[in-house]
Amino acid sequence: MYLTPSQLTAAEDQGHAARAMWNCLHSWWTMLPKAKRTFAAADEAIRQGRKDLDFLGVLPAQAAQQVLKACFRAWVNCWERRAQAPAFKARFCSRMAIDIPQVPSA
Repeated sequence: MYLTPSQLTAAEDQGHAARAMWNCLHSWWTMLPKAKRTFAAADEAIRQGRKDLDFLGVLPAQAAQQVLKACFRAWVNCWERRAQAPAFKARFCSRMAIDIPQVPSA
């Protein structure tokens, strides 16, 4: 895939926003009391975060939902002892990726 410079910039911005979303969600989840940790509460938190923080707003809503699903799945895998606890994603040590489940047709 060949991207124009503006498309490349937009893709990089979205990749960094997805990583930042993961890190914000991870902090939110670990700081919250266990009784308040629900998928619905996390969904509301990412929706509010996208409204309040401009740099998270560049991430499409469906991609933000995929970050939430991936984070929640990572915690489930940890609780079921299939994986270690999820960790922060460092800027230079993690692969940038954006999952968009329903891409509009051109």
